[in-house]
Amino acid sequence: MPEQLSAPSAGKESTPPITPSAEVASLADLKQYYSIENFKLGGTYNLDDPASYEYGGEGGVTLESLGQKPLHLGYITLGNPQKDQDGKITNAVIVNSYYSGDSTSIYDKWVEGQAGNDFCLGAVIGPGKLIDTEKNFVVLLDAIGLWGGSKPSDGLGMKFPKYSYFDMVQASYRLLKDELGVGTVKLATGVSMGATQTYVWGVLHPEFVENLMPIGGTTQSDGGDPLGNWIFQLMTEAIKSDPVWMETNGDYYHLPKDQHPNQGVMFGWSVLNHTALSFDLRVTQPWDEIKKDVFYWNPEGEAAANLKKKADVQDACDLIYRNAAGLTYNINDDLHRIRAKTLVLHVGNDNWLNVNLAWAAADKIPGAETIIFDSPIAHYAVFQATNLLKDNAMAKTFFMEAGLIDKPGATFTARNYRKPRVVMQGDPQKSFWKNQVLYPFPVKYATGTDSRGVKWEIGYMDEYDGDKRNPESLVIIHGKGAFAGHYGYVMKYALERGLRVIALDMPGYGMSGPGNLDKSSARTLQDCRDAIHDVVVEQLKVKRAYYMGHSLGGQFCLGYALSYPDTVKGLVLEAPAGLEEFPVEIGGAPAFDPSYAHDFDRWREVWDPFGALQNEKNLTEEGIRLFNDFKKKDPDTGEIVSSKFGYFKQRTEYARLLEDQRVAIIEGNGAEFEQGANAFIYDVYSIGSELVKGDKNSLYSRLTEIKVPIFLMFGNEEPFIPSTGLNGLDSLSDDVIIPFMERMTAAGNRPLLKVYPGAAHFIHTDVPYEFAKDTADFVLTGQVDVLTSETIKYLFNPPAVAQAAANSQPAPAGNKKSAFSK
Repeated sequence: MPEQLSAPSAGKESTPPITPSAEVASLADLKQYYSIENFKLGGTYNLDDPASYEYGGEGGVTLESLGQKPLHLGYITLGNPQKDQDGKITNAVIVNSYYSGDSTSIYDKWVEGQAGNDFCLGAVIGPGKLIDTEKNFVVLLDAIGLWGGSKPSDGLGMKFPKYSYFDMVQASYRLLKDELGVGTVKLATGVSMGATQTYVWGVLHPEFVENLMPIGGTTQSDGGDPLGNWIFQLMTEAIKSDPVWMETNGDYYHLPKDQHPNQGVMFGWSVLNHTALSFDLRVTQPWDEIKKDVFYWNPEGEAAANLKKKADVQDACDLIYRNAAGLTYNINDDLHRIRAKTLVLHVGNDNWLNVNLAWAAADKIPGAETIIFDSPIAHYAVFQATNLLKDNAMAKTFFMEAGLIDKPGATFTARNYRKPRVVMQGDPQKSFWKNQVLYPFPVKYATGTDSRGVKWEIGYMDEYDGDKRNPESLVIIHGKGAFAGHYGYVMKYALERGLRVIALDMPGYGMSGPGNLDKSSARTLQDCRDAIHDVVVEQLKVKRAYYMGHSLGGQFCLGYALSYPDTVKGLVLEAPAGLEEFPVEIGGAPAFDPSYAHDFDRWREVWDPFGALQNEKNLTEEGIRLFNDFKKKDPDTGEIVSSKFGYFKQRTEYARLLEDQRVAIIEGNGAEFEQGANAFIYDVYSIGSELVKGDKNSLYSRLTEIKVPIFLMFGNEEPFIPSTGLNGLDSLSDDVIIPFMERMTAAGNRPLLKVYPGAAHFIHTDVPYEFAKDTADFVLTGQVDVLTSETIKYLFNPPAVAQAAANSQPAPAGNKKSAFSK
């Protein structure tokens, strides 16, 4: 059974400690200690069998078997625990120790009122701080091998069992569960090696941790990171070059501390410190300061002064074991197990832990978001990260969703919300959508009938968490190639502010795909409108609502407001189709002739020569991921270069969700893949056939009949509208936005217009919080802050690239890719 300790001790016989139990001696009394009997170190962790590693990995070695007392850990707690009905703590925030630190180190740097606050640009932990001790129960953790944790310098030296990062985390898990009574961890975080442990928490205990924020960590330090492995192996060999080490082969604890291989410790740290800061900063530092971190076998004066301080309180064996823990560490193949919402913060010019590896790791974590920032102090900027990024939109959104800072205006809880995800590999014999895609809310099904009498199975989400009998309702219609679950963040935001939200998949998309495989892909947008009207108005009894449409969904909503004006209270249009006209013929082919709207064979006859459908079916994972990031592969050189066209300017959670879905379905259910590809390209025709130039009854011609309020949104980096390749238009402002605004104003219904700096076609994923707030504000108040500080700054200080483009082109939007990509 676990045992609580009042203070750490080495072995069975009490001996003076070789190294201190706290890095910051003045804070040592804040520590508590906890012992875990028969914990196995150095064993194997079978992640498919959590019961097998409850007390360490299989085949591991206990300290008791080596004549030592049980494994112990040090920790510091702050704040106020909140408990559920079973008495388990539900508001725990844990901070893992970094490579050379412990709980007192983090306390000194991050807790309000401590000496280290200035270096970190302010406190992080304390009343009213990011990690608010009035709202959270904060646990600062030591780790195995560090200061207040069991370590080789307790007496065993090189006979101490090898340990791993898994051991570090699992021992901390036992402390949290068994001693502190933590039921769930609200947030796990840490810097450097503490961030590395944060990743491991997500893999080892995916259901225990709700949110992860690794700051400058790694998911591999074996050969998967050759540079990092090189640095730390070089450090280890520098330590072993000490004459005392070579003479004793690491068995030196019988000697006084001042006769230990302290020069090896100094040499090792000098190797590491050489790349700790950016070289640009290093070359500006005076030599008198730098030489304090430079190793000499026979230093004089202030030379190696900083290194001597480290050697006085650190131990060669401890450092060698710590480095060895990384030699076989690589969890890249297990990152898909992480369920927690994850924000990766990483220093772009980190010389120890390369940023490209951080990007690659984040891409393997479902829905992970990543913020990269540079600093003159390189890796050491990890301590400053949360303060440096306090105004970053992605960071602030994560802090709100993780419960660290308040959500303005949120009065309700989206109780059915769950983290969406895509299973990347599944059984292609089963439905891809129903077995490999988890929507953010439970999916329901209804049968909607169109005007031709065709019955469509419609998958949808319908949520309400408020307290009004007849709340305002928001109906969400997705864009081409997207699906209802892709709009989970705006759903959640709206629900928390008292709206009822219904998000539906159009026939042929998402959860409205599998039940309609027996039907032709040749259905019109009006067919979709009729079927969804049947579900929303006739069956769900939502007689009037606000309708939000993105891209293709925007045109759906415009047409819906014309077809069913009494059911629409207002329109929210995100980068909508429907605001431009198309010729009937493209290259002599009747591309947008409405006469074959329900004849799929005829559509194939006309459209197959364009090659768009075959291109969609030939997409590869690489091609999808490059395109989504506004990149492409040069066909001649194979080099990855930037592209004008793409989906996402920010790799936020829901951007990642759509990308993973488009990749995974390639190897998923064949019939559903075929259906989705057909819908993606057929709906280019669906769009154009309603917008034929010269048709007085076209949707475009009738837009001025819409009388309800309209909120129109575009990103200033919109890549697809207008559809230059199909209609020759080339200016978003001159050919699309201004004509629409002028026509609607003349008709007495001037829309609210907002342009989002830095956003492209998917505004709701590029700036999720601002988009969701604006949408909810429009529905609840009819008002939107259209001139935000970001917009004003952009107008008066446009980025250099954008300014150069503006100076060289006659319109804000240059040549656009065809609507095939919308």
